[in-house]
Amino acid sequence: MKASPIYTKNLEELRKGTRRVVNQGGAYSGKTVNILGALATLCTEERPTGDSPIITTITSQSFPHLKGGALRDFEDYIYPDFKNAIKSYHKTDHLFTFHSGMKMEFKVFETEMAARGNKRKRLFINEANSFPYMIYFQLDGRSDQTIIDYNPSSRFWAHDEIIGYPENVTIYSDHRHNPFLKPEKHREIENYAVFQKDEYGNIQKNEKGEPIVIRGDYELFKVYARGLTGNVTGVIFPNWTMIDEDEFPKNDSVDWVYSIDFGYTIDPTCIIKQTLVGNTLFVKELAYEAGLASPTIIQILKGNGWRYDIDPLYCDHDPDMIKDLRKHGAIYADFARKGQGSIKAGIRLLKTFDVKYSCLSKNIHRERSLYVWDKDKTTGKAINVPVETNNHTFDAIRYGAYTKYLRTELA
Repeated sequence: MKASPIYTKNLEELRKGTRRVVNQGGAYSGKTVNILGALATLCTEERPTGDSPIITTITSQSFPHLKGGALRDFEDYIYPDFKNAIKSYHKTDHLFTFHSGMKMEFKVFETEMAARGNKRKRLFINEANSFPYMIYFQLDGRSDQTIIDYNPSSRFWAHDEIIGYPENVTIYSDHRHNPFLKPEKHREIENYAVFQKDEYGNIQKNEKGEPIVIRGDYELFKVYARGLTGNVTGVIFPNWTMIDEDEFPKNDSVDWVYSIDFGYTIDPTCIIKQTLVGNTLFVKELAYEAGLASPTIIQILKGNGWRYDIDPLYCDHDPDMIKDLRKHGAIYADFARKGQGSIKAGIRLLKTFDVKYSCLSKNIHRERSLYVWDKDKTTGKAINVPVETNNHTFDAIRYGAYTKYLRTELA
């Protein structure tokens, strides 16, 4: 399998019996995939012995998070390389049985009582900073080894209960540890904050010893570009809920709205499908990829229920792209509603809804923790202006919602 130093370090620590392995890392460091690869390697090479537990448990805060995160990563990136080592995959129970006799389960524990079960060989908690401490406490006490990963947007129980103890190890990582990431993505992450530099290229600091930021947010840079513990505040949409695909309305029962934020060489093109049922806005991410041509966009839309001869497509204001989409069959591709102050007006509109997004919408989930109110460069206080980065999914969502639902809300 393709692996990074994160895989090697986790495997080394687990093999020598380290009690707890903490993976604190930034965006796109590859933490989860490499941890899953290390766990699959151990399930392949180990054998059941006596009364020793044979189960490795992978868990997260909810099943939609698990299904859209670690389970999906395992199916997409790990399972193909370990297929010959896996005897069976019980999809209903989300249980992989290896020829070695070891087993790997993907399971959610909703209460502390549910966590008081049998012992296990290893426990892996994905996105542990959103995981309840007492459920961790019960699971960890029944596990020979525990692995956690998270983006360190703020301090949580791991900093007090795990990190710094001699029996535990912390692995720090960021996007620079991922050799498989495209150069443009590395550049994008590095631009989470642009710093003032002197004539020699050294970053200048203020009287508090903090880097002077020209553009972006230093806390976001610390957390997501360097994997350092930060204090990210001012998240614009903190209450959006990730749900399973099965919880979405059926295609023929609602009026779906399709919208698109164009990307080019570096920025991704983001395609969104959404519908409003009562006061609940259901949102799905259909595409998030740079350089999508019009025929590909049309193909993605048609594959997700869009009807070219009936359904409008609300687009970013790019006349050439809209003209090209119409040329390839998007008859009703048109400019999304915009106006003075439309970004903040769109945010205000979205805040009136109970928003639920698909567990497969990984970039909505990722950008949600990065899309924050900007800060005054002098005082450091949040201002009523969103940052201009990590907003591709939200721009596309806003285009559809602002164009389709604003009039209804004002009526």
